[in-house]
Amino acid sequence: MDGRALFEVLIASTGLPPGPVEREMNRILAARGLSVEALTMDDLREVLAVYLQETLLEAKAALADS
Repeated sequence: MDGRALFEVLIASTGLPPGPVEREMNRILAARGLSVEALTMDDLREVLAVYLQETLLEAKAALADS
């Protein structure tokens, strides 16, 4: 499976609206100098871990503010 296909499977598998998830994943990829076309499974794991960590931290901050 090529990088683009892996990326699309990941986005579809989240069950979340694809637009925002894709934008965030692309932001994380760009920050790490990675391209979707050259994405490997290890890269994908790293990007997903960063995405989940950022999401959890944002949720924690939102709960603390309310």
